[in-house]
Amino acid sequence: MSIIEKYDRYFIYAGVIINLIIAYRFYALWAHPNQEHAGYITTMATLIGFEFIMVHSGVFMSVFPKKISLYIFFPFYGLFALVFSTLIDDWHIILITYLFAVFNRMRFAFADVPKSIKNRNILTSVLAAIIYFILIFVVAFNAEKIPELGLTRSYLEMSGYLSSIETGGILIDTPQTAMALGLFYYVALALVEFLFVRYRIGVQTPIPSKGSNNKKTIHSN
Repeated sequence: MSIIEKYDRYFIYAGVIINLIIAYRFYALWAHPNQEHAGYITTMATLIGFEFIMVHSGVFMSVFPKKISLYIFFPFYGLFALVFSTLIDDWHIILITYLFAVFNRMRFAFADVPKSIKNRNILTSVLAAIIYFILIFVVAFNAEKIPELGLTRSYLEMSGYLSSIETGGILIDTPQTAMALGLFYYVALALVEFLFVRYRIGVQTPIPSKGSNNKKTIHSN
């Protein structure tokens, strides 16, 4: 049993915790921003936009052979991370988040694991992509209904946010849409990964056999 397989459950829990932390940061910035958070708003809006690129990585890195994942996809997505990081002041946040996310998503490229684990990772990535695209459409078509909370027009002007942005788009021009998208997306990811914990390899579930008091065990995949 490889280390990746042995500690599979802990990797999933780590992913759940990371997603919840990111979701909380989106909410806190949305509801309780302070005067020094103008640049951070741009960073988080860029981060959820960057996820549009990253959401495909889990599928590609699970399906393709290890060498392709390590020598093609890792630098390919890394290049996008560098490009996105040039758009913001806190560039290190994008790169650090990218490295954590990619390591967790491409951990299967470092060792051979059962097909069931890879299939679960592919399913998780597909669900993440579906959730992202559904939410982006919901947010885009309901932008005017999303509450500003702490990101009021007066706050955006006083903090210098409006005068600091150089690029447009709904996520930048109306930052509450980016915060809402980030909050709901990462909470949904955490929920999906948490539900998949019970499908880890090696879980033994006792079931009664017919006509006997003896119990058998099966492995849930």
